[in-house]
Amino acid sequence: MNKSLADKENLLIMLTGIYDQLEELESVLEASFSEQRVRLKTEEQGKLMKPIQKIAFVEKTINKINPIYNEENPDFNPNQLSKSLKLELGY
Repeated sequence: MNKSLADKENLLIMLTGIYDQLEELESVLEASFSEQRVRLKTEEQGKLMKPIQKIAFVEKTINKINPIYNEENPDFNPNQLSKSLKLELGY
């Protein structure tokens, strides 16, 4: 009976050790994934900057070439369009 109790205590000690190791691993993984998310977000924002700049350039060029947009439709505001495009590209 005492051997059974000692085995149970040893098993409980081992399981507690495993649990502690898993908790430590969880915190390390959380920190690692958090850093990875930040790095990936920064990379993606950098990749999106070129297309955003190209779109802004094309919009300016279109407005220079064809100023009819501004004359025919007084409610037309290219800045609002640019902002909405930037928001769409940000996602």
